[in-house]
Amino acid sequence: MMKWKILQTLTNPEDESWDILVTKTLGEKVHPDRKRGFLLSRQALKQCLQEFGEDPKIHDLELQNHSLLPALPHFTLSLSHSKDCGVALVARREIYRSVGVDIEEKTRVVKDMVRERILHPMDEKLKNIELWCLKEAVFKAIMNALPHEKTIEFSSIEIQNMKWFHSDSGLQGDWVLQETHQFILALAFLKN
Repeated sequence: MMKWKILQTLTNPEDESWDILVTKTLGEKVHPDRKRGFLLSRQALKQCLQEFGEDPKIHDLELQNHSLLPALPHFTLSLSHSKDCGVALVARREIYRSVGVDIEEKTRVVKDMVRERILHPMDEKLKNIELWCLKEAVFKAIMNALPHEKTIEFSSIEIQNMKWFHSDSGLQGDWVLQETHQFILALAFLKN
């Protein structure tokens, strides 16, 4: 079982607990756009957890290693944000080893030279922005599943019809790509 949520509006941004979380995680001096995206993704996370029947406090939303909530270790998660939205993907660890999410504005330009750098020879034919978004989501799922010492190259990730493969780690999973509002959303899953 998994839940995901996209948010574009903060509810109760005046709560001091949000500022404490931002400062603890990002430091004192953070650009307002980054702070907004951070808060939107954490609020989306809180709402996903509430849909699972949890009621986390804001200070419980501090992550370890990008995918672990020490207060709720039975969940795996992934977050993404832009200056205008935040997204959270949450799943039960008993079913999913790891998940990954990325969100990009549809209007973002991914140049052909970037596509060539991230392309695997067997990748499905997708628009540049879709391929970028999927590679980012899969990258997060892989990195959240394994303690990697080295960087994973996007070109080592193969994107096929609703499936992804990473031969270096032996991992493979599923993916979903959606267009929602003005965004491209990519979700990647690695089952147990």
